[in-house]
Amino acid sequence: MATPFRYPTGARPLLLEETARRRSVESRFVALLEEAGFGEVVLPIIDFAEPYATVIGRDAARESYRFTDREGELVAIRSDFTPMVARALAPVIEPAALPLRVFYRGDVIRCEATRLGANRELFQIGAELIGDDSINADIAMLRLAVSIARAFGIEPLAVCTDASIVFRFDAGTRQALSTKRLQAGLPRLAQQLLAGTATVADVESERLETVAGQLADDPAFVWQLDDVEPGAGYYTGIRFRLFGAGRGTCIAQGGRYDALYGRFGTAAPAIGFTFTIDNLPARAGERRKEAIA
Repeated sequence: MATPFRYPTGARPLLLEETARRRSVESRFVALLEEAGFGEVVLPIIDFAEPYATVIGRDAARESYRFTDREGELVAIRSDFTPMVARALAPVIEPAALPLRVFYRGDVIRCEATRLGANRELFQIGAELIGDDSINADIAMLRLAVSIARAFGIEPLAVCTDASIVFRFDAGTRQALSTKRLQAGLPRLAQQLLAGTATVADVESERLETVAGQLADDPAFVWQLDDVEPGAGYYTGIRFRLFGAGRGTCIAQGGRYDALYGRFGTAAPAIGFTFTIDNLPARAGERRKEAIA
């Protein structure tokens, strides 16, 4: 039974100091994205569940809170911004208006098994570059994510892979990669991925080699190609996770998803990233103030 002193698992209020910190971080994020040429879009906190049924993976679907509204429609509370941005923009964007740079911010709520003290309600800020399928777009968005982390005094580590690697294999090989189980008869590249020894050169992708080469001057970027997920949802190319101090918590993630917009209307390549503000180091905002004082 609910009491005046309890909240649902994974939900809590932000009081004065935490709210002030979040607003400070949020304001700085917005300024950085606007300086980079991104404009804001605002998305609803709930939407019909059906449009996303074939877009998000099974695990992601299980993480969303769903309920039937008074009209008998199945709706879901926002748990992932990226498909919602595509659903909002794809029906109305004109190819002549591309490329388009947008950012968003707000809460996502996920019904996932929580660790002690973990949140189900998370505040996120993210950005998308829509309509540019170039290698330069990949490099620019990866560098932007890292530069934002550094603006908050964080020394980031971007662990990068390529979601398109798994598309080269048959279903049996993808299953082996999913379970991390080495089996006889697997293609050489799959064996290297499972052993954790695959390099960018082993993948034999000119695009991947170019991106990795252009980022080689920045020690923040490392390539961990065995970080493959056969059920990686809508990602179709470069994918990365960004870690901060201690390397234990993912503060941002993103990548390329060139097939997503076409499922909702106008087909357009896209690449983006999302920061989970709650996962930033507790003193990130304070460090920024000290740096500019």
